[in-house]
Amino acid sequence: MTSGGAQQTASGGQEWYVLRGDMKYGPYEYKSLITMIQSGELLDYNFVWAPHLENWTLVGELQEFSKDRLCRLIETKDHLAGAFKDRKTPRVDYMVPVYAHNDHSFFDGETVSISEGGALVLLNDPLLLPEQKVLIHFRECAENPVSFNVLAEIVRKNFSKQRLNVKSGLHYAVRFLQVQDIGKNQLTKWSRGGVTQGETV
Repeated sequence: MTSGGAQQTASGGQEWYVLRGDMKYGPYEYKSLITMIQSGELLDYNFVWAPHLENWTLVGELQEFSKDRLCRLIETKDHLAGAFKDRKTPRVDYMVPVYAHNDHSFFDGETVSISEGGALVLLNDPLLLPEQKVLIHFRECAENPVSFNVLAEIVRKNFSKQRLNVKSGLHYAVRFLQVQDIGKNQLTKWSRGGVTQGETV
């Protein structure tokens, strides 16, 4: 196996390699992999290796790339936080039931977090792929007084061992491409803490 650099803990100085098919790419800095994850170039089911790992390992199985760790890097103003892209719109945790359709089948799910430009959603179909387009129907509920539709694109899927069954769901990061007008107002209200466009605090 290719080796690069001294044995180190998972840090900004660690050299990482990415496996794509039979080809090995690298070395990359840790912060470069973070950027690749955010842009959708590196997914949870891709294999990576670094000197502290015994074997090639799925990104989704590594603590170094867990959501909790990445959030801590941002919150603590770690020097690696510069690798993260600034969101154009704020994202808030919000659970809203949804239906989705990808031209082949219907499935249900729910949002985990929402912004005006996208969302993290749990969809009960583990076979969707990045760059696929899905129509998401935000269902009427206590948190959503009026249902609306959004055309979205899958940006990233979050893989985990616990969700390999074809009947289980996966978390998907989606980017909104088209939103019904009534939906735009609701997304703005959610992401800005109850203030819609045209209103003042």
